[in-house]
Amino acid sequence: MFSNLFQRVKKFLPSSHKSEDALFASSLKELLGYTPKQLELYRQAFTHSSVTRRATYQHRKRYYPPKPTEQHNERLEFLGDAVLELVVSEYLYSKFPSKREGFLTQVRSKIVGREALEKLAQQLDLSRFVVAKLRNSVAKNILGNTLEALIGAVYMDKGYACARDIFTNRMLLPHVNIDDLVKREFDFKSRLLEVAQKRGTQAVFETTSQPSKDKSHNVFTCTLRIDNEVAGEGSGLSKKEAEQRAAEKAYGTFIAKHA
Repeated sequence: MFSNLFQRVKKFLPSSHKSEDALFASSLKELLGYTPKQLELYRQAFTHSSVTRRATYQHRKRYYPPKPTEQHNERLEFLGDAVLELVVSEYLYSKFPSKREGFLTQVRSKIVGREALEKLAQQLDLSRFVVAKLRNSVAKNILGNTLEALIGAVYMDKGYACARDIFTNRMLLPHVNIDDLVKREFDFKSRLLEVAQKRGTQAVFETTSQPSKDKSHNVFTCTLRIDNEVAGEGSGLSKKEAEQRAAEKAYGTFIAKHA
């Protein structure tokens, strides 16, 4: 008797999966400011490629439904990367109307570079959503990719205008002081190598040294070759300075070509 009654009532009770979905959607609304339409896109955005059929959850907060998506986030990461480039370019174009292309390119790279995105993802506490099968806790270096994938999901779910507003007004500006960022020294070599690796391009720094004319110190000279072609040359009082100057010479052209 009681068994039959329970089976009848059970049909009207929400399933645990639906409850988990509701919690996930509620947490996303808190982060993004809206309730997602296509929840599966966001599930995919937070699913690392290390996940197979069974996920290992690295964070104890249960924001994420226990059933992992069958697709990981690399495709959304690819899309989000392109959307972020456009969003940040548009923002900087409006914010700095008198600045030249080289300045805008440099500042954009400070915002969308791997280290910057990882730091921003940490500030947004995106690790609480991530599903990954890793030995340790959610690795810092996957959070930047996760942020890109999330923006890709927002773009697919709500369109470009929403993705632009979400990243600019809810993520970037509350956590990053753009004016302070402009003043920071920029690592041209690291950023160039990062983009080269991402685009499957080979960048090689060839550095030599020789005594100065008065023999008081050494002068370092660097030639940067990209896919075996000379892309930039620089010199300085240290190997690091010479490489940075060579990378700076090549940077604007290289980034524009591979954007």
